Amino acid sequence: MTDFDQLPAPLTPPDCNLRGLPFMPLHTERLLDSDMMALSTGEEFKTALRLWCKSWNQEPAASLPDDDRILAHLAGKELPAWRKVKDMALRGFVKCSDGRLYHPVIAQEAINAMQRREEHQAAKDGDNERKREEREDRKLLFAALRDVGVVLPAKGTSTSHLREVAASRGISIIVTEGHKSVTVTPNGSHKESHGAVTAKTGTGTGTYIKEEAAAAELSREGDPVGNFPPPPAAGVESTAAHFAQLLDRWERERGKAGAFHPGDPLLLAWADAGVTNAELQAAHTKAVKRRVRANDQAPVNVGLLDAILPEVRVKPGVTSAVARAETRQDPAAWALTWSGLVAQGAGLGIAQEQGELDPNFKARVHAAAGLTDADRARLFADYGVRV
Repeated sequence: MTDFDQLPAPLTPPDCNLRGLPFMPLHTERLLDSDMMALSTGEEFKTALRLWCKSWNQEPAASLPDDDRILAHLAGKELPAWRKVKDMALRGFVKCSDGRLYHPVIAQEAINAMQRREEHQAAKDGDNERKREEREDRKLLFAALRDVGVVLPAKGTSTSHLREVAASRGISIIVTEGHKSVTVTPNGSHKESHGAVTAKTGTGTGTYIKEEAAAAELSREGDPVGNFPPPPAAGVESTAAHFAQLLDRWERERGKAGAFHPGDPLLLAWADAGVTNAELQAAHTKAVKRRVRANDQAPVNVGLLDAILPEVRVKPGVTSAVARAETRQDPAAWALTWSGLVAQGAGLGIAQEQGELDPNFKARVHAAAGLTDADRARLFADYGVRV
């Protein structure tokens, strides 16, 4: 058995690489109460701090080589000067079985940072996949609309408007055995146009038009420029379409791109529950205020409105995202509302300090509760609420 076999295992994985992440957390209160602060001279403390920062971008992260010449170089000192401060500057570092020096506190922060980076990359990859599928759907719908005589500009046509036009012409995207195809039913006829692209089924990204669209009543000859007729004056579907138009317009007026379409299950549920235009506008106003308060540049979406509508309705009737989460006993339901966030913070002994910005308070509660980027992505996918 060698001497290295008796040493502890490395405190971070061999592939723990944080290059490109210059921010390193520093626990100030813990540092101020540490033995290092009490015992070190100014020069020793400056050298220790420099080595902590250098270890953050070493590989593995939170480690240093056990070589005086390299350590002197990293510390910015000549070898004799380095040896004078070495013992105090390396206080807290432990030698591990790979022959390198590791700092336990920095190692834990490095592991946390690596996990956050992986979660962020996974969320980014998922968002890129959603956008790719969205582009594929747009190509299929544009081609299908062109086949029935509707020509729309490729630029400047929102996805929600494109889907609305497609639904009015009886066009929907279906997925069979991993392949996308477009179903077209104008004037009661039926044909399928198969796309040349493939996609995963059951992704839940919302990029497919899953509901059955009603057949359009106008033929290609009767409407060559694609001026599709308005929806009927009554009915849940027409009310949902009206809601989508209102919300798109309100979002455009504040410089945002809306993403509302008549077949959205939530819009249909609001229409069925008798939500009025005034109630919808009140909910949208509150939603905008929440976005501004949280410094969130994202457009208002149906999930956020669904959570707010019960607060503004004269009569209850719409089940909110929070209610659905509570019914399912979702452990992260507290993150869907500000009141839930405050209550969760109180349970963890965290209160919003005077003058503290809402996003900073929210970040503290999320961190203390262990809410990850993956949890946020799931909450948005399940309930449509961005937390």
